[in-house]
Amino acid sequence: MKLIIAVIKPFKLSELVDAVATNPNFPGMTVFDVRGFGREKTLPHHRERAEDLRDFTDHVTCLVASPDDQVDGLVDEIRSVTHTGLAGDGKIFVINLDQAMR
Repeated sequence: MKLIIAVIKPFKLSELVDAVATNPNFPGMTVFDVRGFGREKTLPHHRERAEDLRDFTDHVTCLVASPDDQVDGLVDEIRSVTHTGLAGDGKIFVINLDQAMR
């Protein structure tokens, strides 16, 4: 099994859910809100308070545990639905999932 971690723009989430809902083999996903920044924001910053995180961008992270034979298709589907072509679209990571329990 593999774990697909997709960090996407929040406004693309409902479109992604609609797309995967039509796939009878889709295993389901867990979604949570995240904030972060990419390479363009790696300069050191001085902040007075923790609330001064204005440089961070809101994203949504989707976790999908998938059988190995479905990973490529799911990644392609996630990419095609969530890609806007603009910087900061997000990232998709695929990592080995050695064990999963209910």
